[in-house]
Amino acid sequence: MKPTVALLAVDDGQADAILAVLSRRHILRCRNEQDALAACANQAVALILIVDNPPALDGRQAYIQLAGAQPGLSGVLLSAAPSPQLLQGALEAGFSGLVELPLNPAYLARVVQQALERHSLQRENTRLRTLIPLYSLGEQFLAASTEPEILEGLINAVDQQTGATHISVMLLDAKEQCLRIAASRGMDPVLARSICLQPGDQIAGWVFLQGKAVILNKEDQDDSIFSPLLRQPDIVSAISFPLRIRERVIGVLNVSQKATDERFSDADNEMLGIICSQAANALENLRARLQLAETTRTRTLFEQYVAPEVAELLLTRNSDLMELGEITEVTVLFADIRNFTRLVQHIDLRELRLFLNDFFQFFTEEVFQWQGTVDKFMGDAVLAVFGAPVKQERPSLAAARAAWTIRARFAALREQWLQRGAEFADVDLGIAVTSGTIFLGNIGSARRLDYTVVGNEVNIAQRLAAESSSCRIYVTDAVRQAISDSFAVKALGEMQLRGLENTIPVFCITEEKKPSL
Repeated sequence: MKPTVALLAVDDGQADAILAVLSRRHILRCRNEQDALAACANQAVALILIVDNPPALDGRQAYIQLAGAQPGLSGVLLSAAPSPQLLQGALEAGFSGLVELPLNPAYLARVVQQALERHSLQRENTRLRTLIPLYSLGEQFLAASTEPEILEGLINAVDQQTGATHISVMLLDAKEQCLRIAASRGMDPVLARSICLQPGDQIAGWVFLQGKAVILNKEDQDDSIFSPLLRQPDIVSAISFPLRIRERVIGVLNVSQKATDERFSDADNEMLGIICSQAANALENLRARLQLAETTRTRTLFEQYVAPEVAELLLTRNSDLMELGEITEVTVLFADIRNFTRLVQHIDLRELRLFLNDFFQFFTEEVFQWQGTVDKFMGDAVLAVFGAPVKQERPSLAAARAAWTIRARFAALREQWLQRGAEFADVDLGIAVTSGTIFLGNIGSARRLDYTVVGNEVNIAQRLAAESSSCRIYVTDAVRQAISDSFAVKALGEMQLRGLENTIPVFCITEEKKPSL
């Protein structure tokens, strides 16, 4: 029987889009909190999807109320305006996932699947906890905020239950693909740090690869298939137990007795299974929370500069952000507000801020519309890039179309602000579009991410925009050739730009050609 999922959404359009993505699941549509409470009261709901829509619907408060009415209810929050504060509040409320709107169907389906799997696992854990007092340890594990805290709690629990003299937790090092000791007791720290065991090697490696526990007591060690690997005759008894998250083994718990004459039994094996399952579940939950927090933080940072599609591409590269960078062919768009210095001297700074915000707002909208990246704002100027990191078939044409619309919207903005003061009569905009090879990537330090462009084409764009006036769009010859089928241009001759050794031919876009029928 498929688990029941409830959807709480005020907006019918958003609800229809979500229902379409999850059409194969049993979904209850709820239009308000009363509907959701009734749904939870009448049947067992495994998961509630809540579309945050303040002030009409406060997703966090709604989930707290619903979870109070049905303990164990999992929740996924959907929001069109994710932020670190919203993420923190969602995690504090107990949500297991945060999905950004508009929808990425594959991502929503994956989050729902993971939330239902996690709910199933948590339900099973809860059932067992009512039978076995050891399951109270789960709350301690889940309360930990770091992996070392969880591992230390695991070792403490094993120590209390077994009195073992030697305990170690080995986790898979994803980079080196080997098992390393992440926490231990009764071991030489230097030795513990030096161990790097390949999956399949030695007893712990076999347990990791096979996912099966091994019990070795002194009297039957010689009959074991592992007897050639037993190099410590003083060990009285030992257990190697897999740390498992559903079907995936993430590490191995090793326990051995030297100082006592106690033997390990199947009951000890079952006891370790209970403890290890809770520790592994806590590790998974912690990693999921940290990953979600980091992804949201990084996405929030990226989307200040790039379109959502660009942010998604950068985030899915699964690489060190400090190492992001490449030399590539791109198109650069630079716009510079002219006579801005004079404007600063004559109008109130608060008014000036509003004017700049209006300009940067529509500039960003047009750049994102054509899949470009806003590289940076520089006082009264702004730089954008087309063709990377999202590849485009015709980046120069995309940049030219964005520039053409920006030119028209700036003229309208100037007319609007001219109604407020005559000082805006002399405000102008210089626009330039260039194309060529640049470096695009992170420049700076780990403490400050600056995803930017460096190269001669950037300098040419900046210098060329300084020569433009009357909202004219200056382009280089490479851009002219790339857009000739869509825009008419006028040759302005050779120009000597400040800081450049040689003159370059410059052209001005005069009109957009109508598409042929």
